Amino acid sequence: MAEKPRIGVLLFNLGGPETLDDVLPFLENLFSDPDIMDLPPVVKTLLPRFLARRRAPKSQGYYAAIGGGSPLRRITEDQASLLEKALNHSDSPIHAKVSVAMRYAPPRIAAALAPLEAFRPERLVLLPLYPQRSTTTTRSSFREFSQSLKDYPALSQSRLCVVPAWPEFSPYLEALAETVLSSIARLPHNSHPIDILFSAHGIPVKRIRQGDPYQADTETTVAKVGEILRKQLPERALRIHLSYQSRVGPLKWLGPETKQTISTLAANHGTVNLVLVPVSFVSDHQETLFEMDITYRDLAKESRILHFERAPALNVQPSFISALSRLVEAALDNEPFSCQQCRCHCGICPEKSIKK
Repeated sequence: MAEKPRIGVLLFNLGGPETLDDVLPFLENLFSDPDIMDLPPVVKTLLPRFLARRRAPKSQGYYAAIGGGSPLRRITEDQASLLEKALNHSDSPIHAKVSVAMRYAPPRIAAALAPLEAFRPERLVLLPLYPQRSTTTTRSSFREFSQSLKDYPALSQSRLCVVPAWPEFSPYLEALAETVLSSIARLPHNSHPIDILFSAHGIPVKRIRQGDPYQADTETTVAKVGEILRKQLPERALRIHLSYQSRVGPLKWLGPETKQTISTLAANHGTVNLVLVPVSFVSDHQETLFEMDITYRDLAKESRILHFERAPALNVQPSFISALSRLVEAALDNEPFSCQQCRCHCGICPEKSIKK
């Protein structure tokens, strides 16, 4: 019997501090990333450390409020394990191995690439867990991969399949809609409209002006999920909104801001039923567990919004694991998910560095 082709899958995410002591090094790594902080050479060594030390006490307070650390690593490793199991089902034509690479916290890229090199995959799928492309996430992860690949000569012989983004991939949209529907089901059956507020992580406006496709990708996802929801619930009055959260620093960020949007909805729309949806986050972490579940929930209560529900993050939802599996299969089938095929010139994938 012929050996099944070996397929490596590299899942990218940002990572998070697992303990309060991890907060400072996490922030130092974050602020040292040129795709996050575009700093002049004279300050790029010292300023990230200064910013991290100034912000660490506040961030530690956030993580203390959610149990002392981020669950992101555990959730992502569970996603990887379940994805590997899904790809290696009994009738699968491939033998897959899935590894996790975090950008700012362990396991970093070296820890992720070493077991993949030992596996010696014939093809390697790069799958960022950022459905919407951005220079601050997707390109940053791909850039670190490109720089690290030279240290793994056997792995560099693998044929690469790149999944740059999946903002309108139908299985993902259906999985996201499923989380919203589960939250709507928890609302009381009343005649009031349901305000569905999709909240995405913000980025500086200047990034968008420089060609970052993140805003367009996010708007596409929200519009497509809104269509699914209206088809599923034709009898309910649904009002769809998009806002951005997690603003840091003095630059102008994408808006409207989630905090202000909740207050505005309460004041101007007479909002009674509010469902808050994490759209750019596929796993629970500080932004969902603290900002959404604590800060925004308290704000909704103060604003006299009677019924507040936060849609669950996708985490290890079976439909989401299935969506990831189908993304890998689509990439292997040469559907238009690779840079080499789509040629969208989005500036996200460092194609010249990783193209085979």
